[in-house]
Amino acid sequence: METSFLSDSVLVKAGTFSDYLILFGIVFWAILALSGIWMGKGNPIGRIGLLFTLLMFLPFSFMCYQSYEDKEIFSYELVIDKNKEEIRFGDSALEPDILFPFAEFLSYQIKSESESKKDGRLYTDTIYLNHKSGLLLPVAIVSVRKYKDSQESFSRYTKLSREFRKLFRIFPLPVETITGKPFQELLVKPKLPHEKLESNVDLQKKTNPSIDFQKEKSKTDTTSPKDSLPLGIIPPPQFPIGWVHHITNANWYFSLSLLAIGNLGLFLFVITIRAKDNPNWVWGVLLFLLGYLSFGAQYYFWIHEKQGTQYRIESSKDRYLFSSLKDGKLTEEKVWIQNSDKMGHLELPGKILHIQTKLAYEKAKALADSLDDPSQDLGDALKLTKEVYEASDWERWDLSDLPMEVAVRLFLVL
Repeated sequence: METSFLSDSVLVKAGTFSDYLILFGIVFWAILALSGIWMGKGNPIGRIGLLFTLLMFLPFSFMCYQSYEDKEIFSYELVIDKNKEEIRFGDSALEPDILFPFAEFLSYQIKSESESKKDGRLYTDTIYLNHKSGLLLPVAIVSVRKYKDSQESFSRYTKLSREFRKLFRIFPLPVETITGKPFQELLVKPKLPHEKLESNVDLQKKTNPSIDFQKEKSKTDTTSPKDSLPLGIIPPPQFPIGWVHHITNANWYFSLSLLAIGNLGLFLFVITIRAKDNPNWVWGVLLFLLGYLSFGAQYYFWIHEKQGTQYRIESSKDRYLFSSLKDGKLTEEKVWIQNSDKMGHLELPGKILHIQTKLAYEKAKALADSLDDPSQDLGDALKLTKEVYEASDWERWDLSDLPMEVAVRLFLVL
């Protein structure tokens, strides 16, 4: 994710591959595919070398070509416009962008992660804008690495504070952790008018959004979702919503890599058989079986079973039905019942809708608070972990093949 700060706006773009990089991939893999021409005839390889390189590398060149020709690839883009006091975002040129006014945002939220590395530790902070509906919009990712052998002073939040200093110049808001607590570690604070801060707090009390996952609907609330959400600006989705499942290029690349292992095993087997008294043919057979069997399983379960599947979301009086159609067989996948005890979180920019019960959310939040509190002992964390496991009731709706604008409109009416 790339964040660009201008004088009166912020532009956020998801990290996408450049067309020039894809063109380079086409040429690179094509050259490797033809490299078998230079394999001499005076060795056990002979002409089979060209066949081998074509089988190994030409499919990757073709995949790069397909990526270059695919003009419908979604690209997440968000703009924070200070002059218009609005935030607009989306990932499809075919759909009008989602637009929210500044007044509907409550805070920034920071999701902090750390990962142990061989030479130290990598800290990653993802900054989100927290909308009153519970929607979290990613605006920046800040990563810093602490090296074990470094003698220089290390500040965990210096780079993060510099990022917020730029954000505050354009759109100042309170900063929270992902569980809704004030984020105390920043070296810079937003300069908020007292009235502005108070209005945000009041808005949070009125709308009662969930802090980590999504808007939390009260059982006594009889207001229609279309009345409580800013659908005057954002048109509701047109039901039924339908789309065809798209096999990602990453899935194809992984499958082709398994196939390449099988090709390598076949090549090694042929070469060792031609060279008499070479016992390495056993390794060729093992690689041959491992690669082709793995490719067959990967293709059958992750490509063949899903390719061409049609998905559909329909709306009725009190529920939304998620169903799939494959080879003429209609399957009910998920059901969302309005005003139930469940709550959802739309993961952006991946467009995965996570649904869980309110109890499971509260238990997960308590566990997260416990892990962040140094005064809590291990026994409490283990107890809460067990409670989270017992209360877990997750559903996962994959909306990644929908334009982000459509997925967000669906989320706002759930």
